[in-house]
Amino acid sequence: MRENPGSDLELIYLFVHLVNAGSFSAAAKELSMPIATVSRKLAKLEAQLDQQLFMRSTRKLRLTEEGLDMFQRYHALVSQFDELSGAGNDKPEGTLRIAAPISIVSIMFMQAINEFCRLYPDIKLHISQSNQVVDLIDKGVDIAIVGGTQPDSSWVSSTLGVLDYRLVASPGYLAKAGDLLHPSELPHHKLIKVWPLFNWLLRHPQGESYYYDGPAQLTLTDLHGAIESAVADGGILYGPELFVKQQLASGELQVLLPEWIGEKRRISIQYHQRSQQPLKVRLFIEFMQAKASELFSMAPNPVIKE
Repeated sequence: MRENPGSDLELIYLFVHLVNAGSFSAAAKELSMPIATVSRKLAKLEAQLDQQLFMRSTRKLRLTEEGLDMFQRYHALVSQFDELSGAGNDKPEGTLRIAAPISIVSIMFMQAINEFCRLYPDIKLHISQSNQVVDLIDKGVDIAIVGGTQPDSSWVSSTLGVLDYRLVASPGYLAKAGDLLHPSELPHHKLIKVWPLFNWLLRHPQGESYYYDGPAQLTLTDLHGAIESAVADGGILYGPELFVKQQLASGELQVLLPEWIGEKRRISIQYHQRSQQPLKVRLFIEFMQAKASELFSMAPNPVIKE
């Protein structure tokens, strides 16, 4: 790689931007060149080095050991060059693509998202709400909100908070069906199951545990609908206590068997590992991390008066 140093540096510059972008399509857009050109230049660099820099077993980009070593040697230099040339002078604008479970956005994050949009009106949010595991790279996602175990260990994961699961029901339902005195009585009640925990695990501080994997009167994939059903005397719901804090405060729902502890589900914000995050990505991550304690607080939301 010494016959034409200028050409060599161009290929290294492309390689670093490809790693930072996370996909051929994103790198092609960032560098204003066809995807085929990015692929051809990468192949040329690998041929000159006589080394494979990426794993190609899937459509995802996975650095080889040689590729990681090369990225670590050159990414700071490329970043400095971008900053000096003005390429790093990012603005809070563009489209930010986010993937998140349905209920987390609609019940927990909507007010915060509206606040972010007011702060940064030139950043357009495209939120894909799905309870399915999303291939973040293939779908071109910048940020994902995930519950439980992160689906892609190649992405950076930062915990926002933890959801505590509880049994809840309406006073009206309990007046008709009778009180629940022990988890073993659950099969005799109308139950509401909701994604993602269709089977329920409860533990008592003294060591006793109870696992329910039986039928339910109603099974849904959206917590919002499950909460509405529980409020309307539909049965006993096993769900995040945080999601029903307003209903608990108003008395529409009440916690059953408070001494029995349900499962905990970690909620994280996930993003691609890059040496330099785009400003729109960095701003959203920092905003959500700053709002996390408020978002996961059990204090009832303040009533907004016009």
